[in-house]
Amino acid sequence: MEIAKELGLSRFKVARLLEQAKATGMVAITLRDVGFVDEALSERLRAHLGLKEAVVVETLGTEAEVRTQVGTAAATLLTETLHEGDVLGLAWGRTLTAMTEQLTALPPVSVVQLTGAVGSDLTESPVEAVRRASLSAGGRARAIFAPLLVENAATAAALRRQSDVAEAMALFERVTVAVVAVGSWDPPISQLRAILNDDDLRELTAQGVQAEVAGILLDDEGRLVGGDFADRCLSISARQLSRVSRVIAVAAGANKARAVRAVARSGLLTALVTDRALAEATLADL
Repeated sequence: MEIAKELGLSRFKVARLLEQAKATGMVAITLRDVGFVDEALSERLRAHLGLKEAVVVETLGTEAEVRTQVGTAAATLLTETLHEGDVLGLAWGRTLTAMTEQLTALPPVSVVQLTGAVGSDLTESPVEAVRRASLSAGGRARAIFAPLLVENAATAAALRRQSDVAEAMALFERVTVAVVAVGSWDPPISQLRAILNDDDLRELTAQGVQAEVAGILLDDEGRLVGGDFADRCLSISARQLSRVSRVIAVAAGANKARAVRAVARSGLLTALVTDRALAEATLADL
């Protein structure tokens, strides 16, 4: 009807012209539901994991494209639900990187980095994620210019005493909304796991690590493991994260289902933004 009005033709004439164009291959009509939120599946997943919020979106394409689509959904959620004066804590991960690339206009909030850096890729650095988010919010930013994992607890303690690191970590107690990624150890889909030396990997695997979130290691039942390892990390602690009123995990891909269940069982999460594949795989243990 809109086309008919624009061209001054009857809608029947427009319908015939479209049919002819389709028949000759000049016009192809496709429906794309990428980014569409499945409300029913979101509610099923929320109830199953015992969360306060869940957002499940339809995705399509490569792993990188799926991460971007899930990241976009998370960016939309933040844009619509953050309030002026919130303190936003950001961990690290490729989906979180995709999320911050999609942020356009957050309300005035402070942004703090929740973990040190993993790896050397600056495009996926949590420092860069914090910078992008703070530009979108126009608020104060606190970054941690140090690695997530160091050789021993003494080195970690010394770094925590450095003024810039100490100022950032002091904000952990004031975080009102935290956004984290989920790393899986079985199957191995974890940037942190990938940088561990053989001794650390053997020891932590023996302790039953199944998932990690913001450098916090969890077993299949969501119990904390790797206490000595935590002493070597520059990151928010499990105690501090558990006191944040809203903790949003952003994850994609069916192969992270076991890890997502473990993190949900820990009680650290209140919300999850994900894709249909991961949602359905997570629900498969019903």
